[in-house]
Amino acid sequence: MRNRTLLSTLSLLALLLGSACGSGPPAKMYLLEPVLAPEIAQPVANITDIGLSVVSLPSYASDQRIASRNQQRLIVQAEGHHWAEDPEEAITRVLADRLRYITKANVVKEPWPRGYEPQARVEVSFDKLLREGSGGVEMAGQIKIIAGDGRSVKAIRTFQVIHYAETNDYNAYFSAVAAGINDIVRIATAAMRSSIK
Repeated sequence: MRNRTLLSTLSLLALLLGSACGSGPPAKMYLLEPVLAPEIAQPVANITDIGLSVVSLPSYASDQRIASRNQQRLIVQAEGHHWAEDPEEAITRVLADRLRYITKANVVKEPWPRGYEPQARVEVSFDKLLREGSGGVEMAGQIKIIAGDGRSVKAIRTFQVIHYAETNDYNAYFSAVAAGINDIVRIATAAMRSSIK
């Protein structure tokens, strides 16, 4: 009986200590928003509908904590600064917005409705997505332009983008990510123009 009481007391104490250690100010949440670019929309000939796959990110970047590389070149994740939504969903949402704007096409994100027949499909996979030292972003990866029926790859383009920031504020990181997405959309649009006839 005495052992059971002691065990209960210790369990309660461990629970209280665990909750006390986990308490503190809530993490700041940041929403990724499109950054408007000065370019003029340029529809792609023969493309009125584009299917966009959900982007893929490295595991360290798919965490809601913002990933950076420190001075020792180690990946660290900010405990107090988080994406307000799943990073893959956020980037896909902004990619769709910018693709719609640049191409004037209908852009539908996965999952696609039954019977949806786009003229092109776009897949973007990131090999790197890191907050860099100035507060901006380093991103790299590849873009695949796929035939609307999904049967053949029409073009593959790689990207390596760095956008520096003038401030170390985390809002600057999200502006830099959005500017990098604009760059990815420009590359994808140019690839569609040259490969989808």
